[in-house]
Amino acid sequence: MQFLSKIVLKKFINKEISSIGFDENYIVEASKKHLFLSIKIFNLTSPQANILKQTALSLGCDCAVNKNVVNCAIEQSDCILSGSIKQIEQIAKKLYKQPFSLSKLGDNLLNLVEVEKKPKKSKIVGILNLTHDSFSDGGEFLALDKAMNHAVDMIELGVDIIDIGAQSTRPGADLVSVSFEIEKIIPIVVALKTAYPNLELSVDTMTLACAQASIEAGCDIINDVSFLKNPEFARICAKNDKKLVIMHSRGDTKTMDSLCQYQSLVDDIYKELDTKIKTALEFGLDKKNIIIDIGFGFSKTIEQNFTLLSRINEFKSLGCPILAGVSRKRFLQDVINTKEPKDADIQTLLATSYLIQNEIDYIRVHNVDLTNQATKFNQRLNLNSIL
Repeated sequence: MQFLSKIVLKKFINKEISSIGFDENYIVEASKKHLFLSIKIFNLTSPQANILKQTALSLGCDCAVNKNVVNCAIEQSDCILSGSIKQIEQIAKKLYKQPFSLSKLGDNLLNLVEVEKKPKKSKIVGILNLTHDSFSDGGEFLALDKAMNHAVDMIELGVDIIDIGAQSTRPGADLVSVSFEIEKIIPIVVALKTAYPNLELSVDTMTLACAQASIEAGCDIINDVSFLKNPEFARICAKNDKKLVIMHSRGDTKTMDSLCQYQSLVDDIYKELDTKIKTALEFGLDKKNIIIDIGFGFSKTIEQNFTLLSRINEFKSLGCPILAGVSRKRFLQDVINTKEPKDADIQTLLATSYLIQNEIDYIRVHNVDLTNQATKFNQRLNLNSIL
């Protein structure tokens, strides 16, 4: 006798369970037994790691730990917990009854499960550079009328948010004065908010004075590419109930390319972002108003950027929406061996499609038209409802 079988993709599990005639009233709960997660937990003490491993084993799943945990020969170990969503939830509930503050780990695990379960639609963030030397379109939109016309074009092409900046952040760029930033940014913010009051506007700045002026002019999001060097960014966003993008970077435009050394690329960036999120919370910002950005191209090599792109979903565990800015970046130019950013629009489209398929919240791009086409294409695929 021959058997026919196939692999069921995670996105389709509910539909597949329904298709075999399973009780419709129990599908959501049943699907938890068929959706599997692997969660990395950092720096547990040996007693904590031992308890977690035994709890996992008692529920039919496993937890990988350092080989020296069993006899407490080391003080701390990272752990990899793997199991179905249902098993992870059961482990979390059991941890509430354990010592060594493991109830907090239980909360953490349940939060990660919720992050995994929520489907998202990517928003298109159109770039409006009011600079003379941005790496892609510097000098094209310096005049207010040209900037406004470009913004209107992006709106008509389906942009969700416009990100406005007057400071180039390309490697080696010189800093402009705060007065220049404000002089360029505020008129376009006012003009766009007057003409399109429901359009979300983001301002890309590293200066507090420009951020404050932009908020007063009506912007909705502050995009801080300095990686929260000044925590007051979080305070003014909290005070005005605005969103804050915290973008990972090291050094500044002059030094970033020399600061690409990481002990463990993904883990190091993950931990550094986590630290900044905690700082923002300490300064009063609600977590719902924090957006994280991995910082493609900022203190990362070409290969490091590709690694981060392939593993971007891991950063969802931080519990904040993710903004990805890969548009025309050097690592995409490298694929076709060009130094002309606009030549990399096709590579940007491929990366953008990958991000959309992985339900990344915000995708920051120069070419809104191509990105909107990618969004429509992925909507037609209708990955969450195909039978």
